Amino acid sequence: MVAKKNTVDFYWDPVCPWCWITSRWMIDVGRQKRIQVNWKLFSLKIINAKRDIPEPYKTLHAMGLKALRVAAAVGKADGNDGLAKMYTIMGTRYHHDEKDIDTPEDLAKILETGGYPADLATAANEPQWDNAIQADMDRALAKVGKDVGVPLIVLDGGDGPGFFGPVCSPAPTGEAAVALWDAIIVAGRTPGFYELKRTRETEPRFGKRPKI
Repeated sequence: MVAKKNTVDFYWDPVCPWCWITSRWMIDVGRQKRIQVNWKLFSLKIINAKRDIPEPYKTLHAMGLKALRVAAAVGKADGNDGLAKMYTIMGTRYHHDEKDIDTPEDLAKILETGGYPADLATAANEPQWDNAIQADMDRALAKVGKDVGVPLIVLDGGDGPGFFGPVCSPAPTGEAAVALWDAIIVAGRTPGFYELKRTRETEPRFGKRPKI
């Protein structure tokens, strides 16, 4: 059993490019430092439901919610491994292959790639799955407050401090990835530390396409 201090909860929405970059960094760090990553659901559509955001983002976030519902259905059947697999397949398809991830055909292909029944794609239009997504979000928001999106990380298996970020483009790899993680942990565990930020000057850079 992995100790809580070596376990993190990582919250994701498949349509966020910054979250996708950070998630691949988190996997790299996890492998090097033997950190267990628990993949948790976080809908940008739900968190922004009462906020005035541009229409293109509303459309994008709606796509993400449909995909997350399917991920929730897979997670119920196959646990954390299923969620990890769904995020990798969805993120690769959307960010690298530039294909949609919300039509019945898209989702059936995603499920087929993951080895899951294609009929789970019906979850995309079943709002009851939002309860599972909201439950994950509630746990995250209890740690970090409501003024956040993704990527979002909570330490100690969800019992420790949480924070939005890091946001990188591109994300560091290898030893540099671990160095960033170690620095973030120091900051994240410091009582009273809230923010470190600068203006982004580059578009999302995804790096190598994952093997799926």
